[in-house]
Amino acid sequence: MAWFKQPTHVLLTPTQARRELAELKLDIERLPLISITDAAIRELAKDGKQVTPGDVIRVERTSTAAGRGFRYYRKVVA
Repeated sequence: MAWFKQPTHVLLTPTQARRELAELKLDIERLPLISITDAAIRELAKDGKQVTPGDVIRVERTSTAAGRGFRYYRKVVA
């Protein structure tokens, strides 16, 4: 069962992660962490995605106040 208010979580390839983090001048080691046992990560696994510790997840949220989407990045840990 997916939460209807859960923001979209996207598993990035290593190339995508490096490119997007470089554009934002972010270091992968300084990203906030997300556990591999998190419900959103388990949903990605159910959808056939192979998520492993060290992967980068992009969380996409929309804001009704701002009227546009926001992207957050998390590093997967065990």
